Amino acid sequence: MKRILLRNGTIVNSCKITKMDILILSETIEQIGENLPIENGVEILDCSGKLIFPGIIDSHTHMGVPIKSGFSADNFETGTKSAVHGGVTTILDFTILDENQTLRQSIESRKFDAAKSICDYNLHCNITQYSEEILSEIPILIETGITSFKIFTTYEEAGMMLYYEQIQRIAQAISAHDGLLMVHAEDDEILRNAMLPFKTKFITDPFYHALSRPDDAEAVAIQKIGEISEKTGCRIYIVHLSSAKGLETAKQFENLVVETCPQYLFLDENIYKKDDGRMFVASPPLRKRHDNDELWGGILDGSISTIGTDHCPFFEKPREIHFSDIPNGIGGVETLFPILLAQWILRKLDLRLLSKLLCKNPANVFGLSHRKGTIQIGKDADFAIVNPKEIHMNWENSLVSAVNWNAFTNFPACFPNHVFRRGDWIVKDSRLQTGSKGVFVKSKFP
Repeated sequence: MKRILLRNGTIVNSCKITKMDILILSETIEQIGENLPIENGVEILDCSGKLIFPGIIDSHTHMGVPIKSGFSADNFETGTKSAVHGGVTTILDFTILDENQTLRQSIESRKFDAAKSICDYNLHCNITQYSEEILSEIPILIETGITSFKIFTTYEEAGMMLYYEQIQRIAQAISAHDGLLMVHAEDDEILRNAMLPFKTKFITDPFYHALSRPDDAEAVAIQKIGEISEKTGCRIYIVHLSSAKGLETAKQFENLVVETCPQYLFLDENIYKKDDGRMFVASPPLRKRHDNDELWGGILDGSISTIGTDHCPFFEKPREIHFSDIPNGIGGVETLFPILLAQWILRKLDLRLLSKLLCKNPANVFGLSHRKGTIQIGKDADFAIVNPKEIHMNWENSLVSAVNWNAFTNFPACFPNHVFRRGDWIVKDSRLQTGSKGVFVKSKFP
């Protein structure tokens, strides 16, 4: 049976930072302690001077999904190869509900796609249609380890939007069985009105993407969703929060859990004016520098609980099309941890908070804490091991991503030297290794 000893590393959990050895036995953490004995047959990795984080959990990815007239660039295999290179060992992706399909069928179809994943994974169940039959499936799915369900308050033209009355019914069903409702919160009526001045004009400039999706749409949708959370008692997770207005609104409701993404912390709407500005089109759009600053404040005061990526990259986005037809989405799963860690080190922020945002909190929120999120005896041997002195610029050529464009190349990054997923040494000396596939991890709550 495989045994690996991580020697002299500094463990960064959300509660404390300690210098300890870690003994891996097969897939799990067998021992943690000072100066653990070296036994015959144990492989040793000297982690002196290195930080050992729990494996990073990206709770918001879209691998190989249909967007407008095409598909996102990464499938489960290519996307998770790049994920583990950046320290992500677990992802939570989304189902795709086709017409006349049951929720269970959409899950089984997505699990088939996810069989190529290098990361361990769970799935959020998209509910993009409403019926009594769909409501009746929710408790059954929660019992099988799918506990999070996502709805959209917009994208009516794509057949994905639900009305607030329908959302309340779904929230009631989810709350009754201790599940979690996830919401893409942009009010559709506000978006439609904001688009009216631009709809009949052939405008290709991506800067209009920000003008056509104002922050009021996010704040109003969050207000209505917050009221639903109060009426139903349902825990509701606001995905990809982008604005100061949205954050202030979310703070009013204790049942709302808030996620933001690196693009809303690091980038602002002026980047749409660059030659490759169309590549930064995602929804919600990038906001103003003020919004970046306020979201950083939300990170530091605890009103934002997680940072996911909304990973959805494209090889290229066409230029000569109406701005509203530009495919939505950017990549980020490979750079999530490296660029955030670099900022934490350079800003001298508490590393325990970073571990909380990227490991502990997503594990707790999505029912994975029985195996993930903390370096603790008995849990999965998932680690991102990094030298905090190795902060670099010009790191783009080191990426293993299938896509040759990255939104964050102007920022410093600190990539892991070693990554373990369930005891498999899948990144060794910064090089991706061939290893076993990831597995589906059931969600369950204590």
